[in-house]
Amino acid sequence: MSDQTPEKSALDGALSEEDQLSQRLRTLRHEKGMPLRTMAEAAGVSVSFLSQVERGTASPSIGTLIRMARALGETVSSLFEPRSGARLVRADQRPTLIHPERQWAEELLSPRDFSRLQFIRSTVAPGGTTGTEPLSYDAAETCMLVESGTLTFWLEGEEMTLAAGDCLSYDPRQPHRLSNPTDTATVLIFASSPPSY
Repeated sequence: MSDQTPEKSALDGALSEEDQLSQRLRTLRHEKGMPLRTMAEAAGVSVSFLSQVERGTASPSIGTLIRMARALGETVSSLFEPRSGARLVRADQRPTLIHPERQWAEELLSPRDFSRLQFIRSTVAPGGTTGTEPLSYDAAETCMLVESGTLTFWLEGEEMTLAAGDCLSYDPRQPHRLSNPTDTATVLIFASSPPSY
């Protein structure tokens, strides 16, 4: 029997998929026929930085990743994997997205093609954070349930500490950010409508 917790396994699995994000960004940009310079300008980053991200030698913040997805006319969830048309997501086949610097692993729980609702299970590494840049995206409503661990959440300047079992509803268009201030992984479940992240 393995002594790994599900939270540890999710983050360890992230390490084995190091090039997933860079490959997906590059593939989407090529599919859309978008030159490197055009995408860099639309995302507000330098051409050299975008090139480094696509080669897997630089890591964007989550805020920058959101801008890159928008520049492609996509959502962050599109970086999980290509659309499949599947209605059922098996527990052992969840598409996974590994965020920069390996502080964060996300599993898409809802089918990729759902257009009105999205569920994501996020494992935030000890000390992991979305960064200092506030996030915002266009979903109308989001609920976040702390499955395990502790979380610090900032919403328009208000700081909240959430523990296992706490559920926060918020408008993701409002500037927000979060961090795991502890030395153990924190697991979150996000439900968003529509799935704009």
